[in-house]
Amino acid sequence: MFGKIVFFVLLGLLLFVLWQKKRMPKVKQEESEPVEPEAKKMVQCPVCGVHFAEVDGVWISGTTYCSQECADKAQGAKRD
Repeated sequence: MFGKIVFFVLLGLLLFVLWQKKRMPKVKQEESEPVEPEAKKMVQCPVCGVHFAEVDGVWISGTTYCSQECADKAQGAKRD
């Protein structure tokens, strides 16, 4: 009886090891695939003319500026 239990435990361990060996190349391939960065929309600041990624800009009244300083300059020019 004890011999059968040992046999089936060893058989299960052998199947597990074979399954892991078969699975490892797929896992390594997925890890080694290069990840392409997302493209970001570039826009131009209406005040200073510098180009920057739209997501990095400062939005005020529907207009995108490269920095808070340029946004303040534009708001000051509108008030004068």
